[in-house]
Amino acid sequence: MRTPIAAAAMSLALAAGSAMAGSGSYSGNWQVKLTHDVYVNNTGYNGHGANRTYCITLTDDGTVGWPHSGYAVLDNNPNNNGQFSVIGDTILIYLDTTGSGEEPASLVFTAAAKDGNIAKKGAYDEIQGGTSYDADDATFGTNGSC
Repeated sequence: MRTPIAAAAMSLALAAGSAMAGSGSYSGNWQVKLTHDVYVNNTGYNGHGANRTYCITLTDDGTVGWPHSGYAVLDNNPNNNGQFSVIGDTILIYLDTTGSGEEPASLVFTAAAKDGNIAKKGAYDEIQGGTSYDADDATFGTNGSC
């Protein structure tokens, strides 16, 4: 009797995981506008620079271990690439870049996501040398917006 119960429990767990992942693909290009830019210095976070706009291209093929995950490219530059994952109802996009001092850096974007859509409001952080260097509000456009 334990085998049917275990099989039923596993089926329910798989169905719940699929339901959380949602349907719809995240493949495509997404314009992201950054505003309220701040950066860290010895007196805390300070205003910095003009607002910026990026284009992030996602390939949703499940290769990063989540049903909706895969390869990401920033501004069509193959040197600025990384990965993304939709975990629950949140998308996490992380891209390798070069920092202001030519050191390795990462750009990280996050927002709510469901059924192939990324919510308009999100957040961004640039990490250089293991430290948060620059943070912004991120506004995502619709799929195909760049």
